[in-house]
Amino acid sequence: MAKRKAKKRGRMKPAKKEVVRKAAKASPKRAKSVKLYTLTQIGKMASVSMPTLQKYKRMYQDRIPSVGEGRKQRYPREAVAVLRELKKENLAKRGRPPKSATKAKGVGKKRRASARTAPAKKASVKGKAAGLLTLTEISRRTGISYPTVSRYVQLFLHRIPTVGSGRLRRFPEDAVAVFRQLRSESRPGRPPKSGGKKPARTARDTSNQALGDQLRKLEKAQADLAKQVSSVIKLLKKPLQVTIKGR
Repeated sequence: MAKRKAKKRGRMKPAKKEVVRKAAKASPKRAKSVKLYTLTQIGKMASVSMPTLQKYKRMYQDRIPSVGEGRKQRYPREAVAVLRELKKENLAKRGRPPKSATKAKGVGKKRRASARTAPAKKASVKGKAAGLLTLTEISRRTGISYPTVSRYVQLFLHRIPTVGSGRLRRFPEDAVAVFRQLRSESRPGRPPKSGGKKPARTARDTSNQALGDQLRKLEKAQADLAKQVSSVIKLLKKPLQVTIKGR
């Protein structure tokens, strides 16, 4: 047992020896019992978030006292003060702006957004005051479907009185009569089947017809073959007469 303990003492890593040596200088009584903590525990003591701890670990590894490597890496109590010092240094360099500045910045954004939407709101209010109609209202008044009304706007915009453009486009009361006129001028639906022209035959229809013709020919040939087979069977069923002529 004594040899094993001696071996374990000999295997002590230099980093831990240095921590124990510093603790012995500070307090000889605590030299034998140096408590080590995980990164999470040290972060909670120093009030530093885990992402910030990982960043400090990468950037200031030589300043933060630690023992071991990888998942077995532990930190003494002195690392808390080092982390707090690093936090102060980083906040002084590139800390967040004060709350008053962020609030003022947010107010500025809201004002700019309201300034952008203000013309649209003014135009809509002005349109309502002037009695302008939307395309949906035109569709409701004329009884024409919305897709047809929208198509009329695309095709006959030069004939339809409008105000504005795009989504802000509105129509005066006179536009209702224009849409009705366009409806009366357009062709009322599809022509009847009797009066309309026969639709042009496609390649698919032609191939289907050719396939049908081939099937009919095969059926006819099969019927003829069946008749021939039945006639041969009848002949075979008749008795055979054999006559032998003598010399």
